[in-house]
Order: sequence, then C-alpha cells, then structure tokens
Amino acid sequence: MFNDFKTTVLFIVVLLLSALLGISALGMNSLKATNKTLSHDLMLSQVSVEALISSNDNQAERIKTLERDYRVMTELNATHRKQVIDLQATHESRITQANLIKDSPDEPTKDWANALLPADALQLLKPADCKSGDPNQNGLCVAAARLDSAVQQP
Repeated sequence: MFNDFKTTVLFIVVLLLSALLGISALGMNSLKATNKTLSHDLMLSQVSVEALISSNDNQAERIKTLERDYRVMTELNATHRKQVIDLQATHESRITQANLIKDSPDEPTKDWANALLPADALQLLKPADCKSGDPNQNGLCVAAARLDSAVQQP
C-alpha cells in the first residue's frame, strides 16, 4: 500500500506540475500576445507623435509665412493710403485751380472755362475715360458720367 500511495502522490504531483506548466504556457502565450499588441500600439503612438511634430513644424512655418504676408500687406496699405492722400491733395488743388479759371476776371477765359463740351467731343473722350477701368456703380466710367452731366447742364 505504501507503494501505491507513493505512486498516487507522485502521479498527483506530476499531474499538478503538468497543469501548472500548461497554465504557465497559456499565460506566456497570453503575455506574448499582449506584448505584441502593446508593441504595435507603441509603434502607432510613435508614428502619431512624429506626425504631430511634423504638423507642428508645418504650422510654425505657415505662421511665419502669414506674419511675413501681414507685414507686406500692412506696408502696401500704408503706401496705398499715402498715395490716396496725395491724389486727393492733387485733385483738390486742380479743382481749386479750375475754379479760379472759372472765376477769372478775364472774360474770354471765364467764358471758355464755363463753356460746356460739345456732344461730339464727349463721344471722343468716353473711350479714353473708360480705359481707366474705374466704372461707377452703374457700370459707366466715372469721368464719362461727369462729362455727360456737363453736357446736360443748362
């Protein structure tokens, strides 16, 4: 009986060890699968980090480009404002000079300055005025519209 008891214990120990080895093998396979999954996730995270770094670099470059464009536009706007002011001053000066001629004490000069342009002359001036490319809200050239109104005045 002692022999049967030893054999039974030995058999149970071998069975327990086999079960432990089987469970360990399953645990190892599970750990290996988890390790592969984590390695893949880590690789994807690294790709995502690289993409974000690249995107951040691209954004920084775009911001620099936009800042440069903003400075250029600001300079252009300042130049444009100065040109508009200069043109307005020139326009006002010319209007003042034209009004001085219209109010001239010399009667022939005054008559000449206040005379309306003939319709034929206006027709000749219209194409030249329209080539400036500055139509008013009605699609007519601004200068031509002024010339037309000059003809219609009594």
